[in-house]
Amino acid sequence: MSPLTGWKLLGTTPGAAMTSEDVQDLWPDAVDVEDATVVGAVDQALSRWGDNVDASDWWFTTTIETAQDSWVDFAGVTAPATVYLDDRPVAEVESMFLPVSVAVPAGDNRLVVHFPALDAVLRKRRPRGRWRSSLVAAQGFRWLRTTLIGRAPVYSGVSPAVGFWRPVALRDLGRARDVVVQADPRSGRVTVRGVAPSPGDVSMSLRHKGTELTVGAATADSDGQFTVSATVPEPALWWPRGYGDQSLYTAIVTMAGQPLCEKDFGFRTVEMSSAQEHSGSQGFSIAVNGIDIFCRGAVWMPPDPLRLTSPAATTQKHLQLLADAGTTMLRVPGGTVFPDAEFWSYCADLGILVWQDTMQATFDPPEDVQDLLCAEMRELLRTVSGNPALAVVSGGNELIQQPEMLGLAPEQRDVSALSRALSLVVAAESDAVFVVASPSPPPGSTDLAIRPDSGVAHWFGVGGYLRPLADVKTAGVRFAAESLAFAIPPSADAVDRHFSGAAVAGHDPRWKSGVPRDRGASWDFEDVRDHYVAEVFDVDPLMVRRTDPERYLQLGRLAVAEAMVECYAFWRRHDSGCDGALVLSSKDLCAGAGWGLIDIDGHPKAPLQALARLWSPVAVRLASAGLSGVRIDVYNDGPGPLEGTLELIATNSSGHPVTEARRPMSVDAHSSTTLHDSDLTGRFTDLSHAYGFGEPLADAVQATLVVKDVVVARDVHVIRSTAHQGIIELDAKAVLADGRWWLELLSRTTLRYVEVDAPGWRPADNYFHLAAGLPYRVPLTASRDHPGRPPKGSVTSIDALTVTRFAADDR
Repeated sequence: MSPLTGWKLLGTTPGAAMTSEDVQDLWPDAVDVEDATVVGAVDQALSRWGDNVDASDWWFTTTIETAQDSWVDFAGVTAPATVYLDDRPVAEVESMFLPVSVAVPAGDNRLVVHFPALDAVLRKRRPRGRWRSSLVAAQGFRWLRTTLIGRAPVYSGVSPAVGFWRPVALRDLGRARDVVVQADPRSGRVTVRGVAPSPGDVSMSLRHKGTELTVGAATADSDGQFTVSATVPEPALWWPRGYGDQSLYTAIVTMAGQPLCEKDFGFRTVEMSSAQEHSGSQGFSIAVNGIDIFCRGAVWMPPDPLRLTSPAATTQKHLQLLADAGTTMLRVPGGTVFPDAEFWSYCADLGILVWQDTMQATFDPPEDVQDLLCAEMRELLRTVSGNPALAVVSGGNELIQQPEMLGLAPEQRDVSALSRALSLVVAAESDAVFVVASPSPPPGSTDLAIRPDSGVAHWFGVGGYLRPLADVKTAGVRFAAESLAFAIPPSADAVDRHFSGAAVAGHDPRWKSGVPRDRGASWDFEDVRDHYVAEVFDVDPLMVRRTDPERYLQLGRLAVAEAMVECYAFWRRHDSGCDGALVLSSKDLCAGAGWGLIDIDGHPKAPLQALARLWSPVAVRLASAGLSGVRIDVYNDGPGPLEGTLELIATNSSGHPVTEARRPMSVDAHSSTTLHDSDLTGRFTDLSHAYGFGEPLADAVQATLVVKDVVVARDVHVIRSTAHQGIIELDAKAVLADGRWWLELLSRTTLRYVEVDAPGWRPADNYFHLAAGLPYRVPLTASRDHPGRPPKGSVTSIDALTVTRFAADDR
């Protein structure tokens, strides 16, 4: 591709010019645009033509010089828009989710693209829907195929997108178009279809792990269309992260020795597993290659909400953070944007399954728009064909739930026509599982989509509905495609960087602009977080904020971490009935306390770091089982059996061991094992202090899983914590051993949520509990911006008044 350059941008009042000819005399007032394929170009020019992106008409122009007849391909243009070529209208953009192509004759041509003021477009009178969307005030959005980022309060903090959000380029006439790959893991058959630039013989080779083999040949017909196939004997399967290898192949199609296309693909099966009834309700689960997957991860947000299409390195960084934390699934929600090619490529590389919504959110979809919805999904599925990461396609975000919550009768909220049309598109273009909407009841069920214990749920019992943490055990969540939304504060450094200190929290308009809220609600998600601060830490968050805003934010970070860890700890149990849950959301859209597990600068927040222990493919979790003692769950997502030793140590307030036990541990592939402390000790000890006989025997219990003398998983359950902050005795030092740096920790008292801050270094574990008297070695890995010298930093805890400094051991 040859990207078009030399763009100019002009803003006018709505309707001041109706065609490209009408603005010819106004171009001297235009501004040069360095990169037109960034929707932020309009935002940057806004001060010259107003203060509202959607209140002005916008015009882009450039000149095209070609030596031969060609095409201009618009990979993404916000809608509505009109494309002019030498003052002739040549294309109407009805959807920002569909590419547009324009034929360009040889010579010099002037290209103009007009984006009418969206406010004016929304004022056009159209038939009302059967229900009103709660996301936005302007109900006319149900007719427009554009993103709600920047326009709905829940996606606030950034400017609305107007312009080119994907590349605009002259087509490479030597490459194939409309390339589709199909791979059947059962037969090993690979088929590639496409359109070559001319008729002729084509050949295909497959590359796998550095080995390339010429395996197929065909002939492109007079229209250039070709279909070439080959068979891979015993193909290597692609697995989600932690469940096996992410084995990928590359199909390379050539003509006369010149490359036509190159596309990665994988062999895997995906199906909606027959989730067993649990407590009388039918659930939802995903099986890959016949193995049920516990799906954990987040609802994906664009890494760069102003550009919408992010640089590949940025996308990779965010996905790597989520993958390192143990993510197995991301959901792309309706109302945002379809991700770019790099997102899909990295998800395949990292083993992250993708749940893809149709770009439809809460609106009653008009019949006139349904064909566009199907066309958008067809285009996406063909673009990502062969990519093994795609697992689920949904008909839209809260498409069924919205009218349900408004109390409409079944016949008033019926969307079966759209669902049937979309399901046919999905069946024809992919092997992904189709779900009517997110959330939705099980197929054939009369349950309401709003029920958390049936089908696919959006569950905010712990979250927006202020249910106690124990509600996770009674709600019966089977699969949550959204859950656990909180206004999560970023790190103290990020707060200082963007707001010059924590005093802005809770009240400053700059801070509040980054706090998500539901339209029309009298509360926001910072109020939700404060509710759980009070529940988890038994403090009045308002009074803490008045006297110590930095501690107020730290309590908020850790209350959210506690809520998320407690929920996932229950959901991952084999007897919970839950097969997956996704956090809302992956990343903040602006600076401040957003929903994201990752802040606006691309750094992981405290809850994501805490979840990483529990999301890990191999994990240990301790929890009170009441009168049954301390429950121990050991998880092994991996493709082979796990053989090791499980060690249990309980220590008292003096740091002395009061109970020690160990036993051989074997966990089958793709499974888990549940024990209790008495299974290791062989006797009654009341470690959970459920019987309440006298003082607790122990302050904390630690379990470690050791495989070949290496600790592969660890957890600490705190029985009794300190009631107030205190001055702690904590030894901390960085030690170089076995060719890598470690942080060695030893505390005289039990500590909750120990935080390690080592600039330029990333601890393998953070926000963990530390049992008194038990040493813990945390691996340290140099980050991309590490200073090139031995690690140093600080360690603290929510229980500590003091900060412990550490540096490299001089020995």
